[in-house]
Amino acid sequence: MFMCGKSPALEARLAAEILSGGPMPFDRFMARALYDPDGGYYASSGKRVGKSGDFITNVSMGPVFGEVMAGQIVEMWEALGRPGDFVVCEQGANDGHLAADILRGLEPTPLSGVRMILIEPVPALRRVQQELLRGANVSWVAAPDELPEMCGVHYSNELLDALPVHVLRSHGTGWSELSVAREHDRFVWSEGPPGDEVRLLAESLPLRPQGFTTEVCTGYGALMRGVGERIRRGFFLAIDYGLSAREFLDEHRREGTLRCYSRHRQDGRPLEDVGQKDLTAHVNFSHLVQAADAAGWSLGGFADQHHFLVGAATKMLLALDGQPNPTKLRPLTALLHPENMGRQFQAIVFSRSVLDAQLSGFQYARPSASRFLSSPPALAGSWLCN
Repeated sequence: MFMCGKSPALEARLAAEILSGGPMPFDRFMARALYDPDGGYYASSGKRVGKSGDFITNVSMGPVFGEVMAGQIVEMWEALGRPGDFVVCEQGANDGHLAADILRGLEPTPLSGVRMILIEPVPALRRVQQELLRGANVSWVAAPDELPEMCGVHYSNELLDALPVHVLRSHGTGWSELSVAREHDRFVWSEGPPGDEVRLLAESLPLRPQGFTTEVCTGYGALMRGVGERIRRGFFLAIDYGLSAREFLDEHRREGTLRCYSRHRQDGRPLEDVGQKDLTAHVNFSHLVQAADAAGWSLGGFADQHHFLVGAATKMLLALDGQPNPTKLRPLTALLHPENMGRQFQAIVFSRSVLDAQLSGFQYARPSASRFLSSPPALAGSWLCN
């Protein structure tokens, strides 16, 4: 077992559950640490995003990101034949600023006043969003299965990296699962056979040296199915950071990608200060594509954020030609910069019941995108459909 420091938030309830039921799979521990309504990280009212928070996102650069996203949403509406019942849905809206920026970006378009639905299970965040979006045509649900059947788009910015993950560790000839136990009044890692939810996946992973650690997310399938059951025609657009299945298993990632963020500082101690810091793991885009395919979605495009924004912001940049606008150009430059957010983040879009949708954000996608998304043959398996 590997010792970790004392954690004040959620400790009593999590410890009691572990002591009565045995080691807890890390995906459950992560879900409680982030989303527990009484002490989870996202349940608190503290400021999480921006210079005064714990981390920076695309939205932190100002409203220009939302304006670009609004342009893509208009293109999606046009690709669907300009339906009158079009709905825009965001999941993982945090404080609601991206939704507000997008709605402002849609004001001068035919989608001004469009219906928007936010999927928000955390009551504290829902209250913050409702205050910010007061007066807008916005409603709330707690989960995708509460959405109405609709024609529209589901979008997210840094949602997928916050989906709970299982942690696997190689013992040289196979893989074990790391769960969370309790020892000497501390949460500790406990190594054992993979649980039922990840056993098939663990058996399909290529061998790696002893001690190699990686994460797997089994939540992609439920998300893609849940949204797909409600969007009869439309799109699923996600902006996030991540890797291909092959890159997850590169030797230099032997410590995995699970990280914690607090006050713009990163650490690798997810069992400490539970509920007081953000927990994230890189998105496995290969697994996401396979889960989407199993749920009936078609891959429509994949590009790093630099190329996505260059394409999606073409009309905006042309409108600024000869009329420099620092309030737009400076934040857009930060979003595009290859050494900053431009290459760290990826944009991916799926569609269902849409014919030949050519979205400008993916017109400059790298030709190697399909190879990037491919998985080692051994990784294909029915676990993606579970």
